[in-house]
Amino acid sequence: MEAKVRAYVPVVSLAKFCDIRINDAILREHPAMLAAVKSDPNAQKLAFRLNYETQTAYIKARDAGQRIAFCKDFIAANSQYGKARFTAVIEGHMSDVSNGVRNAIAHNVCGAPPAKLSKADWKSYAAFKQVLQIEHKLAKENAETNGWDVAAERAAVTEQFCAAVKTRSASSPPKSEPH
Repeated sequence: MEAKVRAYVPVVSLAKFCDIRINDAILREHPAMLAAVKSDPNAQKLAFRLNYETQTAYIKARDAGQRIAFCKDFIAANSQYGKARFTAVIEGHMSDVSNGVRNAIAHNVCGAPPAKLSKADWKSYAAFKQVLQIEHKLAKENAETNGWDVAAERAAVTEQFCAAVKTRSASSPPKSEPH
């Protein structure tokens, strides 16, 4: 029980603040863990303390202008439990597009080598670019609302996007190319 509390509480605690998509296995186990914690005073104290410490560390990093770096490091250290929400969304969509779209996005957004895009792939490519533009707009609005660095927030979105493109391009079988 203690190991699960130590693993899950910080991730769930920062899911909203660091925009983490928690993996399905954790989401299935979390309600049972919460029920068990409620009946164990020591586990309850541990969960409360971990939540407090995690939130305090986040607030300190945020107030010092290090929110993005903190969240990036936190997500990397807890990657078995979740990943950046935007990365997860893009990875999911990447499985539905051809290598041509993946390569063109990687080139135009992430600085990869040039790639050709067929006429058939333009619609998918445009949709991905639009998703990125929407996320950039949301990042800008959140940054302005919260007093964060707009350029850094937009760069973090682009980095998450490129991580998803890179991950999907390297790990998934390509959708068959149109002939």
